[in-house]
Amino acid sequence: MTFACLDFETANYSRVSICSAGIAVFENGELAESPYWLVRPPKGHGWFKELFVECHGLTHLDVLHAPEFPAIAPELLVRLTGADIVIAHNAAFDIDHLRATLDHFGLPRPKFDYVCTCQLARRVWPDLPSHSLATLTAHIGHDFNHHHARADAEAAGRVLLAMMKHANATTPRELLQNAGMEPKRFPA
Repeated sequence: MTFACLDFETANYSRVSICSAGIAVFENGELAESPYWLVRPPKGHGWFKELFVECHGLTHLDVLHAPEFPAIAPELLVRLTGADIVIAHNAAFDIDHLRATLDHFGLPRPKFDYVCTCQLARRVWPDLPSHSLATLTAHIGHDFNHHHARADAEAAGRVLLAMMKHANATTPRELLQNAGMEPKRFPA
């Protein structure tokens, strides 16, 4: 069983302003790799809103010499398409930004199934006061550097593994089935 966890940080509200990307690939319950990329948003989408800088700490100087998304896309997408399922916390955000960025650059949309750990956690642990990534990681005892794309991707994977253990599920798809959920398909 291989699953890949995806997380993006963005410079501003533009759906193509990805400024960092992280993936955590888990194989048979173990973290196998966690690549991370700084990304220079495309011209016209690369201004850094102060609120976002305060959140993730990245500025335009950090990505000034970073590659644009098309340069990292092959490495990133091969990990998504090579996984049995893709995981993201608040997946709608990451999936929407992936779709918009691929379209912006005229890149093909790969096919993969994905699931949102936030939505899944609402089913698995309905009594938690929140289903934010910070709350879920505190619940499972995982410390991480929140709003760093690699750390957030790994944290989502750790949350998924904890939910699988809690529900006695051997795979993410079994966990989804137990929770009465279906994976979503990219592109939708």
